[in-house]
Amino acid sequence: MFARINGVQLYYEVSGKGIPVVMTLHGGPGIGDGGDNKRMFKLLEDEFTFVYFDQRGNGQSDDANPSTYTHRQIVEDTESLRRHLGIGRMALSGGSYGGMLAMEYALVYPDNLTHMILRGTAASSALQEYAFENALAAGLPGVSRSMLENLFYGHMKSDDDLKEHFARIYPLYSRKYTPGKARKLFEQKRFRHLTHNAFFQHAFPEYDIRARLKDIRVKTLIMTGRHDWITPLKFAGELRDGLPNARLEIFEDAGHSINADMPDQFREVIRSFLKEQA
Repeated sequence: MFARINGVQLYYEVSGKGIPVVMTLHGGPGIGDGGDNKRMFKLLEDEFTFVYFDQRGNGQSDDANPSTYTHRQIVEDTESLRRHLGIGRMALSGGSYGGMLAMEYALVYPDNLTHMILRGTAASSALQEYAFENALAAGLPGVSRSMLENLFYGHMKSDDDLKEHFARIYPLYSRKYTPGKARKLFEQKRFRHLTHNAFFQHAFPEYDIRARLKDIRVKTLIMTGRHDWITPLKFAGELRDGLPNARLEIFEDAGHSINADMPDQFREVIRSFLKEQA
């Protein structure tokens, strides 16, 4: 389904049954899409309703003026889609970059949320240097400091350039990585280098809500993998300590992609949390 939201056609799906309704925010500007979340949560649709959507400039949604590729604009798109669908108070889920966007939404529209799920995320862009160190220590072919800076400082020259750079670091995301699974995923992905560049040149470097975590009072589940390379454990601890009403679940045998590394436990923790709130 498509809806015209704030001047842009956004692709979305509503799937599942029951309450709560969970709006999901995907990560990876220029790489991620709502399908990532659908693959994660599909087996929970027997009890809960999920809203998946591709943020502007991602997936099947329209491109937009790069000046609108900001955290606040995604917050407003999320809110406008909520109103378009006639959803009242809802749960909000965000993974990785989507977790940052979810917390920004909670700061602007706290009264619209019943609870929140965060996965592999952080309260500031300070994570970047730690991610660089972890990526370089892994010794992957073609991964160098300059390569990482090109990717995470938003200097991609084309969609194919973004795809190639992401492919080099993709083995870091899951402890169950296989080339076959990676090929299948990359066949489904639409890479958008202009979206990626806009977020990583402007929005992400300025991101820092650490001093405002105390203002996010919604009940929150924080999930992190013990071996997460890009948002290491210390950043999940920072969220736990800063958010007044949060609990932290550490997945001991998981990297950044908790759902891929420990799928049964991932779903069990989320199901339990959502039932508690319902």
